[in-house]
Amino acid sequence: MIPAAATLPLPANAEAEAALLGAMMAGDMGPLIEYAAERLAAGSFIEPGHGRIFDAIQHQHALGKPATPVFIKGYIESDESLHQLGGARYLAQLTADMSGLLAPYDLVDQVADLASRRRIMSALGEAYDKCADLGTDVAAVVSQIDASIDDRQQTAIIESDADECMAAALADLDKEHVGVLNHRIADLDDLIGALEPKSLTILAGRPGMGKTAVATNYALGAARAGHGVCFVSLEMSREQLAGRMIADVGFDDADHRIPYAAIQKRSLNLHQRDRVNVIAKWIGDLPLSVIDAGTLTIGKLDRLVKRQKRRMEAKGHKLELVIVDYLQLLHPDERRRSAYEAISEISTRLKGIAKDHGIAVLALAQLSRVVETRSDKRPILSDLRDSGQIEQDADAVLFLLRQEYYLKQAEPQNDPPAHEKWQADVNRCRGTIEFILAKRRNGTTGTAKGRFFGPYQAVR
Repeated sequence: MIPAAATLPLPANAEAEAALLGAMMAGDMGPLIEYAAERLAAGSFIEPGHGRIFDAIQHQHALGKPATPVFIKGYIESDESLHQLGGARYLAQLTADMSGLLAPYDLVDQVADLASRRRIMSALGEAYDKCADLGTDVAAVVSQIDASIDDRQQTAIIESDADECMAAALADLDKEHVGVLNHRIADLDDLIGALEPKSLTILAGRPGMGKTAVATNYALGAARAGHGVCFVSLEMSREQLAGRMIADVGFDDADHRIPYAAIQKRSLNLHQRDRVNVIAKWIGDLPLSVIDAGTLTIGKLDRLVKRQKRRMEAKGHKLELVIVDYLQLLHPDERRRSAYEAISEISTRLKGIAKDHGIAVLALAQLSRVVETRSDKRPILSDLRDSGQIEQDADAVLFLLRQEYYLKQAEPQNDPPAHEKWQADVNRCRGTIEFILAKRRNGTTGTAKGRFFGPYQAVR
Protein backbone atom coordinates (compact mmCIF):
# COMPACT_ATOMS: atom_id res chain seq x y z
CA MET A 1 0.00 0.00 0.00
CA ILE A 2 1.34 3.41 -0.99
CA PRO A 3 1.33 5.76 2.02
CA ALA A 4 -0.64 8.98 1.74
CA ALA A 5 1.47 12.09 1.37
CA ALA A 6 -0.10 13.42 4.57
CA THR A 7 1.51 10.58 6.58
CA LEU A 8 5.03 11.42 5.40
CA PRO A 9 7.17 14.01 7.21
CA LEU A 10 7.04 17.39 5.52
CA PRO A 11 10.43 18.67 4.34
CA ALA A 12 11.60 21.67 6.33
CA ASN A 13 14.73 23.36 7.67
CA ALA A 14 13.94 25.71 10.55
CA GLU A 15 17.67 26.35 11.05
CA ALA A 16 17.96 27.64 7.47
CA GLU A 17 14.96 29.91 8.08
CA ALA A 18 16.56 31.30 11.24
CA ALA A 19 19.88 31.88 9.47
CA LEU A 20 18.12 33.70 6.63
CA LEU A 21 16.20 35.99 9.00
CA GLY A 22 19.40 36.77 10.85
CA ALA A 23 21.09 37.75 7.59
CA MET A 24 18.13 39.94 6.58
CA MET A 25 18.37 41.87 9.90
CA ALA A 26 22.15 42.25 9.75
CA GLY A 27 21.88 45.80 8.38
CA ASP A 28 22.15 47.23 4.87
CA MET A 29 20.66 44.06 3.36
CA GLY A 30 18.06 45.73 1.12
CA PRO A 31 18.86 43.65 -2.00
CA LEU A 32 18.52 40.41 -0.03
CA ILE A 33 15.21 41.54 1.51
CA GLU A 34 13.85 42.41 -1.93
CA TYR A 35 15.03 39.10 -3.41
CA ALA A 36 13.32 37.25 -0.56
CA ALA A 37 10.13 39.25 -1.09
CA GLU A 38 9.95 38.01 -4.69
CA ARG A 39 10.16 34.35 -3.68
CA LEU A 40 8.74 34.04 -0.18
CA ALA A 41 5.74 34.89 1.96
CA ALA A 42 5.04 34.43 5.67
CA GLY A 43 3.46 31.07 4.89
CA SER A 44 6.70 29.84 3.32
CA PHE A 45 8.23 29.33 6.77
CA ILE A 46 7.64 26.10 8.69
CA GLU A 47 7.95 27.99 11.98
CA PRO A 48 5.02 30.50 12.36
CA GLY A 49 7.17 32.88 14.41
CA HIS A 50 9.65 33.05 11.53
CA GLY A 51 6.82 34.04 9.20
CA ARG A 52 5.84 36.88 11.52
CA ILE A 53 9.42 38.11 11.67
CA PHE A 54 9.66 37.94 7.88
CA ASP A 55 6.52 40.08 7.48
CA ALA A 56 7.84 42.62 9.97
CA ILE A 57 11.15 42.86 8.12
CA GLN A 58 9.37 43.40 4.81
CA HIS A 59 7.10 46.05 6.32
CA GLN A 60 10.01 47.93 7.85
CA HIS A 61 11.99 47.81 4.62
CA ALA A 62 8.98 49.05 2.61
CA LEU A 63 8.90 52.12 4.87
CA GLY A 64 12.55 52.77 4.04
CA LYS A 65 13.63 52.14 7.62
CA PRO A 66 16.31 49.79 9.02
CA ALA A 67 15.10 46.20 9.51
CA THR A 68 17.16 45.55 12.63
CA PRO A 69 16.03 43.64 15.75
CA VAL A 70 15.55 46.91 17.66
CA PHE A 71 12.90 48.07 15.16
CA ILE A 72 11.41 44.64 14.47
CA LYS A 73 10.80 44.04 18.16
CA GLY A 74 8.03 46.63 18.31
CA TYR A 75 5.97 44.83 15.68
CA ILE A 76 5.96 41.40 17.31
CA GLU A 77 6.33 41.89 21.05
CA SER A 78 2.82 40.56 21.67
CA ASP A 79 3.10 37.68 19.20
CA GLU A 80 2.60 34.36 20.99
CA SER A 81 4.45 32.32 18.34
CA LEU A 82 7.57 34.48 18.81
CA HIS A 83 7.18 34.42 22.60
CA GLN A 84 7.44 30.64 22.47
CA LEU A 85 10.73 30.96 20.59
CA GLY A 86 12.22 33.27 23.19
CA GLY A 87 10.79 36.71 22.43
CA ALA A 88 13.12 39.66 21.94
CA ARG A 89 16.12 37.60 22.98
CA TYR A 90 15.46 35.30 20.04
CA LEU A 91 15.76 38.24 17.63
CA ALA A 92 19.18 39.04 19.09
CA GLN A 93 20.23 35.42 18.74
CA LEU A 94 19.30 35.42 15.07
CA THR A 95 21.65 38.28 14.28
CA ALA A 96 24.37 36.99 16.59
CA ASP A 97 24.67 33.87 14.43
CA MET A 98 26.26 35.21 11.27
CA SER A 99 26.24 31.90 9.38
CA GLY A 100 23.42 33.13 7.16
CA LEU A 101 25.69 35.77 5.63
CA LEU A 102 27.85 33.11 3.99
CA ALA A 103 25.26 32.27 1.30
CA PRO A 104 22.04 34.21 2.05
CA TYR A 105 20.56 33.98 -1.46
CA ASP A 106 20.98 30.21 -1.43
CA LEU A 107 19.05 30.18 1.84
CA VAL A 108 16.17 32.04 0.17
CA ASP A 109 16.12 29.46 -2.62
CA GLN A 110 16.14 26.57 -0.17
CA VAL A 111 13.34 27.97 1.99
CA ALA A 112 11.25 28.61 -1.14
CA ASP A 113 11.92 25.12 -2.50
CA LEU A 114 10.98 23.41 0.76
CA ALA A 115 7.81 25.51 1.02
CA SER A 116 6.77 24.46 -2.49
CA ARG A 117 7.37 20.82 -1.66
CA ARG A 118 5.25 21.09 1.49
CA ARG A 119 2.38 22.68 -0.43
CA ILE A 120 2.45 19.99 -3.08
CA MET A 121 2.68 17.14 -0.54
CA SER A 122 -0.16 18.55 1.54
CA ALA A 123 -2.41 19.01 -1.49
CA LEU A 124 -1.64 15.54 -2.79
CA GLY A 125 -2.30 14.09 0.66
CA GLU A 126 -5.74 15.69 0.71
CA ALA A 127 -6.39 14.41 -2.81
CA TYR A 128 -5.32 10.91 -1.73
CA ASP A 129 -7.80 10.94 1.15
CA LYS A 130 -10.59 12.23 -1.07
CA CYS A 131 -9.85 9.61 -3.70
CA ALA A 132 -10.19 6.88 -1.06
CA ASP A 133 -13.66 8.25 -0.25
CA LEU A 134 -15.91 6.71 -2.92
CA GLY A 135 -18.49 9.40 -2.27
CA THR A 136 -16.15 12.10 -3.63
CA ASP A 137 -16.47 13.14 -7.27
CA VAL A 138 -13.42 11.94 -9.23
CA ALA A 139 -13.38 15.13 -11.31
CA ALA A 140 -12.95 17.16 -8.12
CA VAL A 141 -10.01 14.99 -7.08
CA VAL A 142 -8.35 15.34 -10.49
CA SER A 143 -8.84 19.11 -10.34
CA GLN A 144 -7.16 19.25 -6.92
CA ILE A 145 -4.20 17.19 -8.12
CA ASP A 146 -3.83 19.40 -11.18
CA ALA A 147 -3.88 22.50 -8.99
CA SER A 148 -1.28 21.04 -6.63
CA ILE A 149 1.27 20.33 -9.33
CA ASP A 150 0.75 23.77 -10.87
CA ASP A 151 2.76 25.47 -8.15
CA ARG A 152 3.92 28.51 -10.10
CA GLN A 153 4.25 31.52 -7.85
CA GLN A 154 6.45 33.71 -9.94
CA THR A 155 6.46 35.16 -13.41
CA ALA A 156 9.84 34.68 -15.03
CA ILE A 157 11.91 37.84 -14.72
CA ILE A 158 14.48 38.40 -17.45
CA GLU A 159 17.28 40.89 -16.77
CA SER A 160 19.58 41.86 -19.61
CA ASP A 161 21.97 44.62 -20.58
CA ALA A 162 21.57 46.61 -23.79
CA ASP A 163 23.74 44.24 -25.85
CA GLU A 164 21.77 41.18 -24.73
CA CYS A 165 18.51 43.01 -25.38
CA MET A 166 19.56 43.90 -28.95
CA ALA A 167 20.77 40.35 -29.61
CA ALA A 168 17.38 39.00 -28.54
CA ALA A 169 15.60 41.50 -30.82
CA LEU A 170 17.75 40.55 -33.82
CA ALA A 171 17.20 36.86 -33.19
CA ASP A 172 13.47 37.51 -33.01
CA LEU A 173 13.55 39.11 -36.48
CA ASP A 174 14.71 35.80 -37.94
CA LYS A 175 11.74 33.94 -36.50
CA GLU A 176 8.58 33.37 -38.49
CA HIS A 177 5.92 35.93 -37.57
CA VAL A 178 3.30 34.19 -35.48
CA GLY A 179 -0.12 35.15 -34.27
CA VAL A 180 -3.78 34.22 -34.55
CA LEU A 181 -5.98 35.62 -37.30
CA ASN A 182 -9.74 35.37 -37.60
CA HIS A 183 -9.63 34.30 -41.28
CA ARG A 184 -13.40 34.87 -41.64
CA ILE A 185 -13.71 38.67 -41.47
CA ALA A 186 -11.01 40.04 -43.77
CA ASP A 187 -11.54 43.69 -42.83
CA LEU A 188 -11.22 42.84 -39.13
CA ASP A 189 -7.94 41.01 -39.72
CA ASP A 190 -6.65 43.98 -41.70
CA LEU A 191 -7.65 46.35 -38.90
CA ILE A 192 -6.28 44.56 -35.84
CA GLY A 193 -3.75 42.17 -37.37
CA ALA A 194 -2.75 38.89 -35.80
CA LEU A 195 -3.33 38.42 -32.07
CA GLU A 196 0.25 37.78 -31.02
CA PRO A 197 1.52 35.50 -28.25
CA LYS A 198 1.67 37.17 -24.82
CA SER A 199 -0.91 39.80 -25.87
CA LEU A 200 -4.19 40.78 -24.22
CA THR A 201 -6.96 42.07 -26.49
CA ILE A 202 -10.21 43.45 -25.08
CA LEU A 203 -13.37 43.06 -27.17
CA ALA A 204 -15.97 45.36 -25.61
CA GLY A 205 -19.50 46.55 -26.23
CA ARG A 206 -22.92 47.02 -24.69
CA PRO A 207 -25.41 44.10 -24.65
CA GLY A 208 -26.85 43.40 -28.10
CA MET A 209 -23.75 44.53 -29.99
CA GLY A 210 -22.70 40.98 -30.96
CA LYS A 211 -19.71 40.33 -28.69
CA THR A 212 -20.29 36.59 -28.31
CA ALA A 213 -21.07 36.21 -32.03
CA VAL A 214 -17.74 37.84 -32.92
CA ALA A 215 -15.93 35.76 -30.30
CA THR A 216 -17.34 32.43 -31.54
CA ASN A 217 -16.59 33.51 -35.09
CA TYR A 218 -13.01 34.21 -34.07
CA ALA A 219 -12.72 30.85 -32.31
CA LEU A 220 -14.02 28.91 -35.32
CA GLY A 221 -11.88 30.76 -37.85
CA ALA A 222 -8.70 30.43 -35.81
CA ALA A 223 -9.30 26.74 -35.03
CA ARG A 224 -10.06 25.97 -38.68
CA ALA A 225 -6.68 27.52 -39.55
CA GLY A 226 -4.98 25.11 -37.14
CA HIS A 227 -4.60 27.36 -34.09
CA GLY A 228 -5.45 25.70 -30.78
CA VAL A 229 -8.29 27.66 -29.17
CA CYS A 230 -9.85 27.46 -25.70
CA PHE A 231 -13.18 29.25 -25.24
CA VAL A 232 -13.99 30.05 -21.59
CA SER A 233 -17.73 30.65 -21.28
CA LEU A 234 -18.88 32.24 -18.05
CA GLU A 235 -22.23 33.52 -19.30
CA MET A 236 -23.80 30.71 -21.32
CA SER A 237 -23.67 26.92 -21.21
CA ARG A 238 -21.59 24.82 -23.56
CA GLU A 239 -24.80 23.63 -25.24
CA GLN A 240 -25.86 27.21 -25.99
CA LEU A 241 -22.39 28.07 -27.22
CA ALA A 242 -22.28 24.97 -29.44
CA GLY A 243 -25.68 25.88 -30.89
CA ARG A 244 -24.42 29.32 -31.87
CA MET A 245 -21.32 27.81 -33.47
CA ILE A 246 -23.41 25.34 -35.49
CA ALA A 247 -25.68 28.12 -36.78
CA ASP A 248 -22.62 30.21 -37.64
CA VAL A 249 -20.89 27.45 -39.61
CA GLY A 250 -24.15 26.49 -41.32
CA PHE A 251 -24.55 30.07 -42.57
CA ASP A 252 -21.78 29.52 -45.14
CA ASP A 253 -24.05 27.17 -47.10
CA ALA A 254 -26.64 29.63 -48.42
CA ASP A 255 -29.04 26.87 -49.50
CA HIS A 256 -29.06 25.05 -46.16
CA ARG A 257 -28.84 27.72 -43.46
CA ILE A 258 -30.15 26.84 -40.02
CA PRO A 259 -31.52 29.68 -37.86
CA TYR A 260 -30.20 29.66 -34.32
CA ALA A 261 -33.80 29.90 -33.06
CA ALA A 262 -34.56 26.50 -34.61
CA ILE A 263 -31.66 24.99 -32.69
CA GLN A 264 -32.55 26.83 -29.51
CA LYS A 265 -36.26 25.84 -29.64
CA ARG A 266 -35.55 22.23 -30.74
CA SER A 267 -37.73 22.76 -33.83
CA LEU A 268 -35.38 21.29 -36.46
CA ASN A 269 -36.87 19.31 -39.31
CA LEU A 270 -35.23 16.03 -40.41
CA HIS A 271 -33.09 17.68 -43.07
CA GLN A 272 -31.89 20.38 -40.66
CA ARG A 273 -31.09 17.77 -38.02
CA ASP A 274 -28.95 15.81 -40.51
CA ARG A 275 -27.17 19.03 -41.45
CA VAL A 276 -26.59 19.85 -37.76
CA ASN A 277 -25.05 16.41 -37.23
CA VAL A 278 -22.60 16.96 -40.09
CA ILE A 279 -21.60 20.43 -38.84
CA ALA A 280 -21.23 19.18 -35.26
CA LYS A 281 -18.87 16.44 -36.46
CA TRP A 282 -16.81 19.01 -38.39
CA ILE A 283 -16.55 21.36 -35.41
CA GLY A 284 -15.75 18.41 -33.14
CA ASP A 285 -12.60 17.69 -35.14
CA LEU A 286 -11.22 21.24 -34.68
CA PRO A 287 -8.46 22.02 -32.12
CA LEU A 288 -11.07 23.77 -30.00
CA SER A 289 -12.02 23.25 -26.37
CA VAL A 290 -14.75 24.85 -24.27
CA ILE A 291 -14.70 25.55 -20.54
CA ASP A 292 -18.23 25.98 -19.22
CA ALA A 293 -17.92 27.60 -15.79
CA GLY A 294 -20.67 29.30 -13.86
CA THR A 295 -18.09 30.96 -11.61
CA LEU A 296 -14.34 31.08 -11.92
CA THR A 297 -11.46 32.78 -10.12
CA ILE A 298 -8.52 34.18 -12.03
CA GLY A 299 -6.18 31.76 -10.26
CA LYS A 300 -8.31 28.77 -11.31
CA LEU A 301 -8.37 30.07 -14.88
CA ASP A 302 -4.57 30.17 -14.84
CA ARG A 303 -4.46 26.50 -13.84
CA LEU A 304 -7.09 25.54 -16.41
CA VAL A 305 -5.09 27.19 -19.19
CA LYS A 306 -2.04 25.19 -18.23
CA ARG A 307 -4.10 21.99 -18.24
CA GLN A 308 -5.56 22.81 -21.67
CA LYS A 309 -2.04 23.39 -23.01
CA ARG A 310 -1.01 19.92 -21.88
CA ARG A 311 -4.12 18.31 -23.32
CA MET A 312 -3.72 19.98 -26.70
CA GLU A 313 -0.05 19.11 -26.88
CA ALA A 314 -0.99 15.47 -26.20
CA LYS A 315 -3.23 15.64 -29.30
CA GLY A 316 -0.51 17.23 -31.44
CA HIS A 317 -1.85 20.80 -31.27
CA LYS A 318 -0.61 24.02 -29.71
CA LEU A 319 -2.82 26.26 -27.60
CA GLU A 320 -2.46 29.74 -29.07
CA LEU A 321 -5.66 31.60 -28.19
CA VAL A 322 -7.83 31.76 -25.06
CA ILE A 323 -11.16 33.59 -25.32
CA VAL A 324 -12.88 34.69 -22.09
CA ASP A 325 -16.59 35.56 -22.20
CA TYR A 326 -16.55 37.77 -20.25
CA LEU A 327 -14.00 39.62 -18.08
CA GLN A 328 -16.36 41.08 -15.47
CA LEU A 329 -17.67 37.60 -14.59
CA LEU A 330 -14.25 36.45 -13.42
CA HIS A 331 -13.48 36.74 -9.70
CA PRO A 332 -10.23 37.68 -7.96
CA ASP A 333 -8.65 35.04 -5.76
CA GLU A 334 -9.27 37.19 -2.69
CA ARG A 335 -12.18 39.46 -1.84
CA ARG A 336 -11.51 43.08 -2.81
CA ARG A 337 -12.98 46.19 -1.27
CA SER A 338 -14.41 47.48 -4.55
CA ALA A 339 -15.31 46.36 -8.08
CA TYR A 340 -12.60 48.69 -9.36
CA GLU A 341 -9.91 46.83 -7.40
CA ALA A 342 -11.30 43.44 -8.41
CA ILE A 343 -11.37 44.25 -12.12
CA SER A 344 -7.91 45.80 -11.88
CA GLU A 345 -6.50 42.56 -10.46
CA ILE A 346 -8.29 40.42 -13.04
CA SER A 347 -7.08 42.56 -15.93
CA THR A 348 -3.48 42.46 -14.72
CA ARG A 349 -3.64 38.70 -14.13
CA LEU A 350 -5.12 38.09 -17.60
CA LYS A 351 -2.15 39.88 -19.10
CA GLY A 352 0.07 37.75 -16.85
CA ILE A 353 -1.60 34.55 -18.09
CA ALA A 354 -0.94 35.61 -21.69
CA LYS A 355 2.74 36.24 -20.93
CA ASP A 356 3.31 33.22 -18.70
CA HIS A 357 1.81 30.74 -21.17
CA GLY A 358 2.93 32.44 -24.39
CA ILE A 359 -0.62 32.71 -25.75
CA ALA A 360 -2.97 35.41 -26.99
CA VAL A 361 -5.90 36.23 -24.71
CA LEU A 362 -9.08 37.74 -26.15
CA ALA A 363 -11.30 38.91 -23.28
CA LEU A 364 -14.82 40.19 -23.81
CA ALA A 365 -15.91 43.09 -21.62
CA GLN A 366 -19.09 44.98 -20.84
CA LEU A 367 -19.27 48.73 -21.27
CA SER A 368 -20.98 50.99 -18.76
CA ARG A 369 -24.52 52.26 -19.29
CA VAL A 370 -23.10 55.74 -19.82
CA VAL A 371 -22.90 54.87 -23.54
CA GLU A 372 -26.68 54.74 -23.81
CA THR A 373 -27.19 58.12 -22.14
CA ARG A 374 -25.32 59.88 -24.94
CA SER A 375 -26.80 60.84 -28.30
CA ASP A 376 -23.62 59.52 -29.94
CA LYS A 377 -23.43 55.80 -29.05
CA ARG A 378 -19.85 55.34 -30.24
CA PRO A 379 -17.88 53.87 -27.31
CA ILE A 380 -14.74 55.47 -25.93
CA LEU A 381 -12.07 54.02 -23.65
CA SER A 382 -13.52 55.61 -20.52
CA ASP A 383 -16.71 53.57 -21.09
CA LEU A 384 -14.99 50.38 -19.99
CA ARG A 385 -17.04 49.30 -16.99
CA ASP A 386 -15.09 49.34 -13.69
CA SER A 387 -12.15 49.89 -16.03
CA GLY A 388 -9.35 49.84 -13.45
CA GLN A 389 -6.24 48.66 -15.24
CA ILE A 390 -8.02 47.33 -18.35
CA GLU A 391 -6.96 50.13 -20.67
CA GLN A 392 -3.40 50.07 -19.38
CA ASP A 393 -2.98 46.27 -19.46
CA ALA A 394 -4.56 45.68 -22.86
CA ASP A 395 -2.40 45.59 -25.96
CA ALA A 396 -5.50 46.35 -28.01
CA VAL A 397 -9.06 47.47 -27.26
CA LEU A 398 -11.71 46.75 -29.88
CA PHE A 399 -15.24 48.13 -29.55
CA LEU A 400 -18.34 46.85 -31.34
CA LEU A 401 -21.15 49.11 -32.49
CA ARG A 402 -24.42 48.26 -34.24
CA GLN A 403 -26.29 51.51 -34.88
CA GLU A 404 -29.28 49.47 -36.11
CA TYR A 405 -29.81 48.16 -32.58
CA TYR A 406 -30.15 51.66 -31.12
CA LEU A 407 -32.23 53.00 -34.01
CA LYS A 408 -34.83 50.25 -33.62
CA GLN A 409 -35.26 51.28 -29.99
CA ALA A 410 -36.00 54.87 -31.04
CA GLU A 411 -38.80 54.35 -33.57
CA PRO A 412 -40.93 57.53 -33.82
CA GLN A 413 -44.63 57.22 -33.12
CA ASN A 414 -47.47 59.25 -34.72
CA ASP A 415 -45.06 61.33 -36.81
CA PRO A 416 -45.01 60.12 -40.46
CA PRO A 417 -42.18 62.41 -41.69
CA ALA A 418 -39.97 61.48 -38.74
CA HIS A 419 -40.82 57.80 -39.21
CA GLU A 420 -39.90 57.95 -42.89
CA LYS A 421 -36.51 59.44 -42.06
CA TRP A 422 -36.06 56.87 -39.28
CA GLN A 423 -36.84 54.02 -41.70
CA ALA A 424 -34.26 55.34 -44.16
CA ASP A 425 -31.64 55.45 -41.39
CA VAL A 426 -32.46 51.88 -40.34
CA ASN A 427 -32.20 50.64 -43.93
CA ARG A 428 -28.87 52.38 -44.38
CA CYS A 429 -27.22 50.62 -41.43
CA ARG A 430 -29.17 47.35 -41.49
CA GLY A 431 -26.93 44.37 -40.74
CA THR A 432 -23.82 46.55 -40.32
CA ILE A 433 -21.44 45.96 -37.42
CA GLU A 434 -18.62 48.43 -36.88
CA PHE A 435 -15.27 47.48 -35.39
CA ILE A 436 -13.64 50.40 -33.59
CA LEU A 437 -9.99 49.84 -32.69
CA ALA A 438 -9.59 52.41 -29.90
CA LYS A 439 -6.17 51.26 -28.71
CA ARG A 440 -3.34 49.36 -30.32
CA ARG A 441 -0.04 49.28 -28.49
CA ASN A 442 2.05 48.32 -31.53
CA GLY A 443 0.19 49.98 -34.35
CA THR A 444 -2.39 52.50 -35.45
CA THR A 445 -6.04 52.70 -34.50
CA GLY A 446 -8.96 52.86 -36.91
CA THR A 447 -12.32 51.37 -37.87
CA ALA A 448 -13.67 48.64 -40.13
CA LYS A 449 -17.10 47.29 -40.95
CA GLY A 450 -18.58 43.83 -41.22
CA ARG A 451 -21.98 42.23 -41.62
CA PHE A 452 -24.01 40.88 -38.70
CA PHE A 453 -26.60 38.20 -39.45
CA GLY A 454 -28.48 37.97 -36.17
CA PRO A 455 -30.76 34.99 -36.93
CA TYR A 456 -27.67 32.87 -37.58
CA GLN A 457 -25.31 34.42 -35.00
CA ALA A 458 -22.91 34.95 -37.89
CA VAL A 459 -20.51 37.82 -38.56
CA ARG A 460 -18.74 38.20 -41.88
